[in-house]
Amino acid sequence: MATSLMSMYLNGDEFAYQAYPQLERHNAVRRTKDGPTPRKLPRANKKDEAWIHELVRPPSLENLKPALVSQEWKVPDSSQHLTSISAHQSLPLIAVGSGSREKNLLVYEMVSTQNSSQLCHRQTVSLRNIHSLSWAPLGRFNSDTVLATGHRNGLVHLVTLPDGSNTNSARIIKKFNHSDPRRLSVGPLPRISHLEFTSSVWTCVPDASMFTLYGESVYLWDLSRSDRPLMTQRVGSCNGFHASPFRDGILSLSGAFGIALLDIRAKSRGLLRPKLANHSEATVVKWSPYNSNWVASAHEDSKLRIWDIRAAQPFAELTGHSDIINTVWFFLFLQTNLTMDF
Repeated sequence: MATSLMSMYLNGDEFAYQAYPQLERHNAVRRTKDGPTPRKLPRANKKDEAWIHELVRPPSLENLKPALVSQEWKVPDSSQHLTSISAHQSLPLIAVGSGSREKNLLVYEMVSTQNSSQLCHRQTVSLRNIHSLSWAPLGRFNSDTVLATGHRNGLVHLVTLPDGSNTNSARIIKKFNHSDPRRLSVGPLPRISHLEFTSSVWTCVPDASMFTLYGESVYLWDLSRSDRPLMTQRVGSCNGFHASPFRDGILSLSGAFGIALLDIRAKSRGLLRPKLANHSEATVVKWSPYNSNWVASAHEDSKLRIWDIRAAQPFAELTGHSDIINTVWFFLFLQTNLTMDF
């Protein structure tokens, strides 16, 4: 069986390939006329064979159906303009944002019972025109319940929420202004369409850092100071990004160009774009939290592609959606097989 190994290197602004010589895999022991006959392994009995076949059998979605449970909750929003949702990393808290003017940040607590889970309302806050949300990682602030909220007028708020035993209201602890007051605006200001915090493995940025997407520019902010961003990178037709949880300084981007990688450490920060299967506009991109080389992307053709950045091409393509995919999440099944919920 021949296996061809590939490596990736940068050629302009695209991934290029370099093929290594093929490797031939041979049996470790062969029969010869003059040599000794290899010792045979003991055969497994029928009971052992049945157990082995059951162990290596790939999981079937049909077998999982009785164990799958779906629940839904209606989030009250008179404007019917829900825009964003964020789940806390360790606490059973879910924040839902709305583009309305008031009572548009709703915080819920997930309470599990014996047979189901309930979404219990905890707090409602008015922050006006929220379009993106992200819970701050633990240890970044004195409180474990700090939210970053992105708004239509180019503002990002850091909001601290009281804990369950505290009856005080939410409090804005810091603001980040993306709009330039010296520039006269023609038409409505763009919105903060996406924001997220950097991973703790990143060493090229301050410990407390945040990425935001305002218009078609990616901003990097040091949370200890809000007077100006550490970096601004314009990416035409960009609609989203995801900071790698493993690779220092690497962002994956989605947009009209498909998907791309951006290394913020490079002096000339050009985009790395794969050549193959990257012709359709990407609507969302997501790194795998379990494999540092895998990136999932959803496209306007309603297809979901899983990429290996070492090969610069997708190794899986999922179909079946009839509309635009807005969110992609990875999760582990039985601790062995990687599947996705979207």
